[in-house]
Amino acid sequence: MRMTILSINKLLSGELEALDSQLKARSQTKVEMINMLSDHIISSGGKRLRPIILMLSAYASDPEAQEKIIDASVVVEFIHAATLLHDDVVDMSKIRHSKDTANMIWGNKGAVLVGDFLYSRAFEIIVEINNSLVYDTLAKTTNIIAQGEVLQLMNIGNIDLDEELYLDIIYRKTAILFEASAKIGSILSDDKYSESIASFGLHFGKAYQLRNDYLDYFGDFEKTGKNAIEDLCEGKATMPVIHSLRNASKSDEDFLRESYANNENINGEAFIKILKKYKSDKYIEEKINEETKLAISSLEILNASKYKEGLIKLAKFCQQRTS
Repeated sequence: MRMTILSINKLLSGELEALDSQLKARSQTKVEMINMLSDHIISSGGKRLRPIILMLSAYASDPEAQEKIIDASVVVEFIHAATLLHDDVVDMSKIRHSKDTANMIWGNKGAVLVGDFLYSRAFEIIVEINNSLVYDTLAKTTNIIAQGEVLQLMNIGNIDLDEELYLDIIYRKTAILFEASAKIGSILSDDKYSESIASFGLHFGKAYQLRNDYLDYFGDFEKTGKNAIEDLCEGKATMPVIHSLRNASKSDEDFLRESYANNENINGEAFIKILKKYKSDKYIEEKINEETKLAISSLEILNASKYKEGLIKLAKFCQQRTS
């Protein structure tokens, strides 16, 4: 599966090199703390999935597209980086991609303020792109991301979160930026495909977050680079817990509830054993497969190309990824 990412990186090697160069250049200021913190989050080992989807979407719509694609890719990566900085403060996270989080190194205040800087820098670049559809898409997207953050915060410790609200939260927090990235790529090339490609991004984003939530309980810490059962420790109810709670016996339900109520002393192995007992790992895998299938079918309108194939390969890679 690693070969999939390597082949896509090779396909977009020139663009990704230009992206990294611009990310560094655009995040530099005369304020040293901003430079250090921005560099930490931007170079922390992320896969650049949002820019990659933007680029592939642009070229799948029109292989000759060039206008503002790197600038737009910088924008979505800055917005993503800003949300990570803010998320880690809210969640009091200590590790991301096997490295200490920025808030652990520089403190919460620095992380929040540099997140704000990256947001504002992103919107400076949006003005330079000077495309009303791009501006409209990203203005709505950042607003909905903020709403998702608040919705999640309101439901910390709420083990009775229902599946519909959970799916709404992951749409707002995660899927919408993938949706926007895909849509903007198409807008900048041939916007007649923008709604179909946006649909790819939407379903890809849902599958991506569902896979994250799967890996939180059923993944390998050495591969994921984050603490095991981190969501449980942070008081978040995600799909595996929601499903098990819906199907659990009274004694197992009591154990799940007690674990959430007293999450400082959790028997993680026993908790995960209950999730597997009710096949919650299989249930979430089915949901991931459904969203991946919907993402790929959204691309049927596109002409065959190596970039369309890249989007399909990326969806299949994320469907099975282990980190």
